[in-house]
Amino acid sequence: MNIILSCEHAVAAIPEEFAELFSGAGYILETHLGYDIGALAVAKELETLAEDAFYGCCSRLLIDLNRSLRHPDVFSSFSRHLPRQVKTRIIAEWYMPFRKKVLEAVDSAIARHDEILHLSLHSFTPVLEGIARTNEIGILYDPARRREKELGRKMAVVLRELQPSLKVRMNAPYRGTADGHTTALRRRFSGDQYLGIELEVNQSLLGDEQSRQAVGRLLLARLARAGLGKTE
Repeated sequence: MNIILSCEHAVAAIPEEFAELFSGAGYILETHLGYDIGALAVAKELETLAEDAFYGCCSRLLIDLNRSLRHPDVFSSFSRHLPRQVKTRIIAEWYMPFRKKVLEAVDSAIARHDEILHLSLHSFTPVLEGIARTNEIGILYDPARRREKELGRKMAVVLRELQPSLKVRMNAPYRGTADGHTTALRRRFSGDQYLGIELEVNQSLLGDEQSRQAVGRLLLARLARAGLGKTE
């Protein structure tokens, strides 16, 4: 099965014209509030499997590329009070181009192959609001979509085959049907055409660049073992 890869929260970058919004609070950009720590490095290791790969180029604190425009947190506490015309421009310059490129790639891939796996890469914090998250890998999908459910379970099996101690959970730490990029694309394509899997990696595995590359290579090997990746 061919893959379109995306990493919505790849970077913590803020366009220069909006730098003043974060004056005195720039450190927040380097936390999980600003981007998905380690996710970009993992995604880069998976590029060889993908027909196309797309990376967000601004911090989620400016606009969250993984949220729908109707979501209350698509703009953060830093940006939600900007004038309407400024937010409209942010949507036009930063949000829509990313979403449109992924949509067009998915549409084109389906036309060529009849179906496509959209793999959306994310990372999550080991502790949230004082509660430890024990899973190391999360595979998020829509349980009502038979093909996604089957593929998610297959991915879990091949991951555990290589490393039985790996804590893999389905639809954790988030629900696969929550507001997100894959959820939005499910509304555009049938379950026989589009399989949207959000792959979440615990940041406890992503402490440094070497660890991130190792996790990426592990996922690369196991996804290929599951028969996923581009065909020549």
